[in-house]
Amino acid sequence: MALEFRQDLIPRALKEELAFDAYLALFDLGLPLIPSTILEPMGKAEGAAHFEALNRIEAAFSPETLAELIEVSARLPRLESLLPHFEGAGLQQFHLFELNRFLTVTAELTALEHTLPTALESHGALNGMREALSRHTEREGAALSVNEATARVKEKLEETEKALHEEILTHEKTVEDAMGLRMIYPFPREIEGDGPVLEKARGCALLQVTDTGEVHRVDHRPGTSLLAKVAEKEALTVELEACTEGLLAEINAEMVPFFNAFYTLYEERKKRCHLYTLVFVKQREGLAFPEFVEGCRFHLEEGRSFALALKKGRDCVPLSIDLGPGSNVLYGANMSGKTTVLKTLYFLLTAIRAGLPVPAEAITLHYPESVRLLLKSSGDMGKDLSSFGEELQFFAREPEEGAFILADELFLSTDPVNGAELSRIFIDNYGKRPLIFFCTTHYPRVLEMNTPRLFRMLDVEFADEAGQAMDLSNLASLMPYRLEHISSEHAASAVRANRKPLELALCFPLPESIKARIRETVEGTK
Repeated sequence: MALEFRQDLIPRALKEELAFDAYLALFDLGLPLIPSTILEPMGKAEGAAHFEALNRIEAAFSPETLAELIEVSARLPRLESLLPHFEGAGLQQFHLFELNRFLTVTAELTALEHTLPTALESHGALNGMREALSRHTEREGAALSVNEATARVKEKLEETEKALHEEILTHEKTVEDAMGLRMIYPFPREIEGDGPVLEKARGCALLQVTDTGEVHRVDHRPGTSLLAKVAEKEALTVELEACTEGLLAEINAEMVPFFNAFYTLYEERKKRCHLYTLVFVKQREGLAFPEFVEGCRFHLEEGRSFALALKKGRDCVPLSIDLGPGSNVLYGANMSGKTTVLKTLYFLLTAIRAGLPVPAEAITLHYPESVRLLLKSSGDMGKDLSSFGEELQFFAREPEEGAFILADELFLSTDPVNGAELSRIFIDNYGKRPLIFFCTTHYPRVLEMNTPRLFRMLDVEFADEAGQAMDLSNLASLMPYRLEHISSEHAASAVRANRKPLELALCFPLPESIKARIRETVEGTK
């Protein structure tokens, strides 16, 4: 099953950076019934029902049974091209084989699903269809069962074909003896120029020679006996086709009343394949289904950025955070992972809106019907907007109740004085709304506010467990990507004492004269 997000759902650059396509590839188990699925964001009622169905499936089936359900589902044929013929009473013999195969595999699945059966009203239809196919077909639907009249025509046709074959062999042998050249009936041959072969062909009563101007074309001239047998075969073939059409019409007449029930079951089976896939991959990859609550809440335990996990593997530090309604502000040094936190939350929320399990130990939240992310930008020349204008444009739309609004480096796009004032105004405004606003900031004045819940990134470690100092080669592995809830007093003292950006600067290949001044500044503040 190839999953795809709706084309305009995620900005292309962000989709690539967060490895959404690689994440969706986890769910491609190659089930023919659902070759591809376009993921759309679900509303609250639809999304809640979807995850409730996933939880029911996980509770109903053991991992072993679920794996078997996936294995059997992989044998279900896709019947999209067959369905119109079924509905229009136009099923042909090859359709019956595929339909019988679908019903046989479905019966296996039904036996496995006894703890969580599909809709009972469809079972009678399935049994009726299987009984009809059993009466009218043989070899698991590969051949039609013939009635007495059809059997007589078929037998007579076989006798005629045998006699015709012998007549043709006799004709071909006579021609070969006459002209010394083998010719397959009824195909002609071409002879270039004059010669003994052409003369013999002209003298054979079973052949006709025509001068085309460039070559001589030699055609068969069958005798009356051969022509009679050919005509008899053609007549019997038409008669047999009429008998076959009658048999198919009889089958279609019996099958059509089952179409609506079968179509309902077919769609249900596709849905089951999708749900089974999600639960199977969730268990295989150690993912989590969200737990939904009322009000505004977001609690994450050990969530992971899938893109970061692909790059860092076991070194990827999981994220745990508890956001409350209103405003939440994250403070931290440069390169401490603030933007990564926002992108991780965006990834998780977007996946949940599309009905997917997520890489986390556990996640509890109200349903994320609206998720918006603002990242730092250099502006949009196409819309004649500076970075500051683009940021204001992002906030121009009135937020929906329960929205998740994620903003990176709030109003860093303007001067520090006005940027700090705008940040305080927006944070105070969103702090009174029934939604979750989560932003990062460097402005000290914002950290003095009492309105928001404040968080800070834990400080970067400048040496690993073996005492190896940080440099560009091991910088990523020593980033903590962890945060803690702090008070405004704690935040203010942290700002005054923070020299981590200076220490991080020393990890880069800057001119030695600049590094010396940075070291002096760091030492002078200790």
